[in-house]
Amino acid sequence: MQNIEKMPVIIKKYPSKGLPPIEFNTFELGDLPSKWSVKIDQQASDKWNSFFDHLGDDMLSKEYAHQDIMYYPGMNSTAPYRNYGGPLTRYVVQNYGPIPINKKITFKGSVTDKYVKRGNGFVTFQLSTYSDNNVLLQKHWRTFMLPSTESDRANYNESNENNTLIQDENILKKFTNMKLICDQDRFNNIEGPGESTAHTDLNIAKARGMPNTTAQACISIAIINRFLTKQFGDKFFTNGFYDIKLIKPTFAGEVMNCNGILLNKSDEDALCKLTIETDHKRLVTVGYGGIEKRD
Repeated sequence: MQNIEKMPVIIKKYPSKGLPPIEFNTFELGDLPSKWSVKIDQQASDKWNSFFDHLGDDMLSKEYAHQDIMYYPGMNSTAPYRNYGGPLTRYVVQNYGPIPINKKITFKGSVTDKYVKRGNGFVTFQLSTYSDNNVLLQKHWRTFMLPSTESDRANYNESNENNTLIQDENILKKFTNMKLICDQDRFNNIEGPGESTAHTDLNIAKARGMPNTTAQACISIAIINRFLTKQFGDKFFTNGFYDIKLIKPTFAGEVMNCNGILLNKSDEDALCKLTIETDHKRLVTVGYGGIEKRD
């Protein structure tokens, strides 16, 4: 039986153990080594929400945290490995219940897919989150493009992944957009003291071919999550979903504009096309989300 370990952080990276970044061949398909528990207190929830200017907090009861707070537990589920050797390219969420404050939750991670696309290796990690009485609260999947060699990729199939973009011929409603300024102070606060990355260090960013420091993926994820919470309220906590691709970086000084178009709606289902573009009209995130009937 898998032992449950206490995760020491909830809104930060797992403490560094000096291990190399995660690569394509670091983990095989199957469960990750550890099962974790955390208790999110009000202070951690408030701090997390401050990273995103408290967007959508008016839709949230004080008993619960925004469901995007499970971003770092997901990233940390690979502990003691804590840095990924390549970018997050896709993020998929299914919500089944609200994330409670001051109650123990457990989560476990797994590697659910490894594939090749245009000569690059991709790995998908899943996180399943449960309440203290073992009720499923959320599942999410994170796909990274990770360093790989030709021999690493030799035994894996070329992806037949579907395009996340959906057609928008049948527009029922255009929602008011949600904005967030991507300034350097925000990047530094999210990354935390002592972290030197392409998000906080201009020299590292430029060494990777970027003109400026880059926004963390959690900013796109949080603004999408809060945008959908704003549209669908409590129903999003229990029946919400989204599937987004992070196609280009956002740089310090740019503004993220999250837009949504309602394409289908019934009593139990709704589907929106989602985009994030910068104030310079660069499209950086695409996907869809909404609410869906669950058995």
